[in-house]
Amino acid sequence: MRDWFKITVKICFFLFCVLLTQPEASAQNTSDESEVYLEFRHRGIINTVVISYYKDDNFYLPVNEIFNLLGIENNQDGLIISGNFSSEQTPYSINLQDNFIRFGNETHQISSEDFLIKEIDFYLKPEFFYDIFQLDFMVDFGNLRLSLITQKELPVIQKVLRNQKRRVADNNRFSENNYDLKFKRKKPFLDGGFVDYNLSANLSDQVNIYNYNSNIGLQLYGGDLQGSLFGSFSENFSNFSTNNLRWRRYFRDQNIITKLTIGQTLTDGVNKSPYSGVRFSNEPVEPRRLFDEFEVQGTTIPQSEVELYLNNALIDFQISDQAGDYRFLAPLTYGATQLDLRIYGPTGQIIERSNRIQVPFNFQPAGEFNYIVNLGELDNPLIGTSNRVLTAQGSGSYGLTDWLTAKAGIEYYEGFHTTLPTFISSLSSRISTNYIFTLEGATDAFYRSTLNAVYPNSASFNVDFINYSSGFSIYNPSNDDKRISSTLFYPFSFGSTPLNVRVSAFSRFGESSSITTFRADANSRFNKFNVRIGYIDRYFGRFDILSPTSLAAIENSVTYTISRNRNIPSYLKGTFLRAQMRYLPIQKEIESAQLFISRSIFKNGRFQFSVGRNFFNKFNSVRFSFSIDFNKVRSSSNFSSIRDNYNLTQNLRGSIGYDTNYNNFLFTSREQVGRSGTAVKLFVDNNNNGTFDEEDDLINENALRVTRSGAMNFSKNGVHYFTQMQPYFYYNMELNKGAIRNPMLVPEFENFGLITDPNRFKKVEIPFYMSGVVEGTVERFFENGRKSGIAGLKVIISSIDSDFFKEIRTFSDGSFYSFEIPPGKYKLSIDQSQLDILDSKIRDSLPNFEVRSIPEGDFIEGLSIVLVPKDFDIRNIEIVPDTSILAEISQSDEIIQLQEEYDENIDRTLRLIIQAQTAFYNRDIDRALTLVNESLSLFETAQGYALKGSLYYLQGDKKEAQKNWDTALEFNPDIFIPDIEVLDQLIRTQPGN
Repeated sequence: MRDWFKITVKICFFLFCVLLTQPEASAQNTSDESEVYLEFRHRGIINTVVISYYKDDNFYLPVNEIFNLLGIENNQDGLIISGNFSSEQTPYSINLQDNFIRFGNETHQISSEDFLIKEIDFYLKPEFFYDIFQLDFMVDFGNLRLSLITQKELPVIQKVLRNQKRRVADNNRFSENNYDLKFKRKKPFLDGGFVDYNLSANLSDQVNIYNYNSNIGLQLYGGDLQGSLFGSFSENFSNFSTNNLRWRRYFRDQNIITKLTIGQTLTDGVNKSPYSGVRFSNEPVEPRRLFDEFEVQGTTIPQSEVELYLNNALIDFQISDQAGDYRFLAPLTYGATQLDLRIYGPTGQIIERSNRIQVPFNFQPAGEFNYIVNLGELDNPLIGTSNRVLTAQGSGSYGLTDWLTAKAGIEYYEGFHTTLPTFISSLSSRISTNYIFTLEGATDAFYRSTLNAVYPNSASFNVDFINYSSGFSIYNPSNDDKRISSTLFYPFSFGSTPLNVRVSAFSRFGESSSITTFRADANSRFNKFNVRIGYIDRYFGRFDILSPTSLAAIENSVTYTISRNRNIPSYLKGTFLRAQMRYLPIQKEIESAQLFISRSIFKNGRFQFSVGRNFFNKFNSVRFSFSIDFNKVRSSSNFSSIRDNYNLTQNLRGSIGYDTNYNNFLFTSREQVGRSGTAVKLFVDNNNNGTFDEEDDLINENALRVTRSGAMNFSKNGVHYFTQMQPYFYYNMELNKGAIRNPMLVPEFENFGLITDPNRFKKVEIPFYMSGVVEGTVERFFENGRKSGIAGLKVIISSIDSDFFKEIRTFSDGSFYSFEIPPGKYKLSIDQSQLDILDSKIRDSLPNFEVRSIPEGDFIEGLSIVLVPKDFDIRNIEIVPDTSILAEISQSDEIIQLQEEYDENIDRTLRLIIQAQTAFYNRDIDRALTLVNESLSLFETAQGYALKGSLYYLQGDKKEAQKNWDTALEFNPDIFIPDIEVLDQLIRTQPGN
């Protein structure tokens, strides 16, 4: 189907290249010289139409226009074009007065037959572009196409590549800019509905147990309500319970209370305890991602190119100044930020510098204050008690500077606090760029300090020390006096072989004893093998790494993934293998060994198989699992056999959502409760009311994308759904117009923002309108009162309200025409360099116009631009008509009526052909044929018969196609008609034919 569409687009392009030329144009060409409009595309950067000339079986290409498109310097002085060519800056001169071309030190003679001189450009044969400038232009006359092959570094390509690099840097540079908010929060009292479910059966040789669990989510009073229902049953028992019932609402429009939760949730104190009550805070609705800016500056070799990378993504670049100085402001995000500099010296040097900066997630931006309050009853009794008690907690944190954050809080538990509550405070600081130091204390409970660092080569360490000031309590359930934990990670490299080492220790000190758990790991990669060796031991009392205990063990593993090389059998490609062994050095025997195999099967499935042997306890184990995602539900099957006991588990899980906007039930394998979705309809707004109704036409193409990662999309019943979106979040959405089959359609807006609604699908309807058609003329006024059209002049259409911009060319009679103009207000302008060549100016102010949003598309006609000599005063000229007789005749009622009918028929004919084009893009060939026939009944044109012939060809009626094409040639022998044999060959060579 796509191949058919590509072919029809090519046919349509043939026709409309000719269609856009006015019928009178051929009369203005000389008998041996004619204009040819060639489609010119190069490397996805240049996409335009070049006006060439065809004379005596030779093409002539415009020099100034070609050089402008390629970004090559060109200056015209009379009949001489000169400049510096390409990045080598080779001087050149094209002298049409003395008939030679000089390129560097070489001179090439040309004759008067090798070029054409026109009003606003000079034209050369393609072979001179190749022989002198190494620009190999080829003209495909059958497809009206101009192509270019060259090894030269063209300035326009270099500029675009630099701009692309800058755009990549702009995209990578962290920012929180939002598009205009078009779809605000909707807050119905009751709406939406998601249900997540999990059904499982556990079968064993002893008992069979069946479990069910469902999580239900709704939108209630502008917030989200959710809770869980779960239970199990077997032959001997059954149970049913509810859990996690809570209502939550976020407020984006004020900062006093931004988050409110009522029901079952967790406390935010030292211990995260479940409770039933209320929680409120002024935390950001969306977690902060951007913390601050960090200055990166230094000195290097003058005039060096300096690139700045953030987490391996280019975000900025500049040229160092004459002193070699450079300076960047890099965004800092929460977590670890890797900043790398790559410096390219003017003589080829490459210098690299790195820095790593940490920003803990508990850091506050300078001057920012956030608080959290918890009030309610604990769901479970405290340790050592049997009753549920009341609790109250609150904390606030403030950013003192961009490197120092202070936090203070209070906690109260009924029964535990008999006098004063516990007061908690902390101070977190960033020292230099790599080190984070935190002090924390709780009255009558503990004091704590932590220090950690991450370095540019990814090496890191962490030390955490706690000193308890009281014995057994809710803050010290293991009754320790002190705790200390430490971790060290360092990556080595031996040639091309990496080696990563990690060492950690965790010690607990009591009144009369201590326990230390020690672990050391090393891993490396040899070819495609990943090898890991680890040592673990636990010491009671004195810690001595050189004296292993009976609990010491050495763990080894090797992993390998079979490549997807074409020579490997398909059933082995991508298979993951792992072998591991545990050795007891004191006992001097192998405790256990295992072989694990995993592989993806089908498209969304995976199986895992493992077999092992415990030599110490003398038993075998076998495990097998198979999971597959059916998109609407996910299945997981697991079997295990250990000793002589077996266990089989089957699990089905998924989610059901109900879209109240369009009454659709939606099934997916991913959880949706507590999340959001969006239901999008793209439609042609035929009645121009901005909403979708029966008179409008659906657009089936999914042309919308979410700029934030994580969202998934699919379509159902003409609605495009996005799921897995975060509730209450601001999302930027973008429309891809290139995905819309009919290029004449334009959306009301291309980029927009929306705020998601919790536990429901947000309704988004985006109207599209038919784009407008613009036509007019550019005429040149001479001192003798004569007017004439100007061919090849650049007319620029630019939007007054947006960044829309389009450049078109005038035809040989001075007329211009363009379609696909979105609704809006526009202004016209003329390329100033061409006005300078013509030594002309615009007589009157340039016309502005407006394209209206109407179903059939707006037609803007009669735009007129008149050019006069720069030193010419139109007021001093009396324009005399050719003859008074013609003037008298032209004013007669009969002639006026005929002229009006003629203009009306021409206008109607043009509209019908444009409508036929729209029908073609919608693949409605029958309607396109009806419209063309109607146009021919009003006014017979070569273009109409040519289009009619091509439509018959698409229907498979080659006889009628040739008949209409022959009729078109009778009206205009110069009109281009595609050759049937060429078209047949084109279709046969398409993939799939």
